[in-house]
Amino acid sequence: MRSYEKNRVPHIVFENGSSASAGERMKAMGCTKVLIVTDKGVVKAGLVAPIAEALEKAGLEYVIWDKSMPNAPDTTCLECADFLNGEQCDGVLAIGGGSSIDTAKASTLISNLPEKPKDLHEYGGLGMKMKPSYTRKVKFVCIPTTAGTGAEATVSAVIHDTKRNIKYSFMNENTVPDLNLIDPELTVKMPAFPTACVGIDAMSHALESIVGLGQNEYTDRLNMQCIELVWRWLPIAIKEPENMAAREALAWAANNAESNGGAANGHAVSHALGARYNIIHGEACAMVMPTLVRHHAKQAEDNLRIMAKFIGIPYDEDKETLARRVADAIVRFNRSCGLRSFKEAMKANGFHDSKAEYVENCIEPILDDYKSRVWNPSIHGAEDGDRLVAVLESIYDEE
Repeated sequence: MRSYEKNRVPHIVFENGSSASAGERMKAMGCTKVLIVTDKGVVKAGLVAPIAEALEKAGLEYVIWDKSMPNAPDTTCLECADFLNGEQCDGVLAIGGGSSIDTAKASTLISNLPEKPKDLHEYGGLGMKMKPSYTRKVKFVCIPTTAGTGAEATVSAVIHDTKRNIKYSFMNENTVPDLNLIDPELTVKMPAFPTACVGIDAMSHALESIVGLGQNEYTDRLNMQCIELVWRWLPIAIKEPENMAAREALAWAANNAESNGGAANGHAVSHALGARYNIIHGEACAMVMPTLVRHHAKQAEDNLRIMAKFIGIPYDEDKETLARRVADAIVRFNRSCGLRSFKEAMKANGFHDSKAEYVENCIEPILDDYKSRVWNPSIHGAEDGDRLVAVLESIYDEE
């Protein structure tokens, strides 16, 4: 068997209606005053009020900080950390999608660093200032309101560096929550396009694991199941938003695709597309997956055969043909879910870069992301420039 290492996993409650137990559970943890980290959209959708009421019924004080922004900007994370210290809360409750959860994750650790960071990027995956001994001083609970990002299950927060215009991982195992309440009922109100984006994000986490360098018997089985669930249930959730079987399947896949290890190699590229072209994260992941599969054709053959079989395409092929068929099927699946090609999304966002301009624009943020180091064949080394350009050109050319 192949060796593997599994990071810390939080206490998880997977149950419809579980968000209503937040008050009693945080009280049992010893919390007396809770900071709710969320965004104005989640508040407006009516998802925060019932949970805040549950805190109040449990006798807990709470204060709401609803300034989370898409892509968790570094400035917002620092502001949230200052607010947390100023309010002297002993518990943090993140309610929302990946950006709110990442903002909360980062702020809980920032608030207890020995010095206030001048440049948060120095605490990223390729920075020099983060130490494993750094920890938070508050209890931390997450209630995701989407089914895809899996931010509640990882050892890092994905942060947007507003000066460099890149995204990076603020990494420390002590950012892992104490408790996750996975309540699929909270995702029912999501419109079709956000549902598609976060669902594809979940699938990308699982796919990047089964083709990547971290393949092993433990993660492969779980992540293959996550891919199969998204492939079956995402189209249904898009068409039937109140279908609870679909919502439950996607919530389970989202949490488990990220709970079971494996560096998300394709995210080094999707983060660059998001930072440089304002592309929604899940849609950026969809753009990268087909190229990722073709790139890993040789080393991911066994897992791609298994995937090809359950998605219903020919699987008795040579490695390159197999990978091409799987990649083409993913493109068709993406389009059926309403997700666009890179060029369509780029132009819709007001950019008109040529292929050469786009390649040049993306190389720096990709190489800044530690996940660019776990592609096979490599794209990160000084001698790998042609491979990295080929990866980017493939994404640009995909129709």
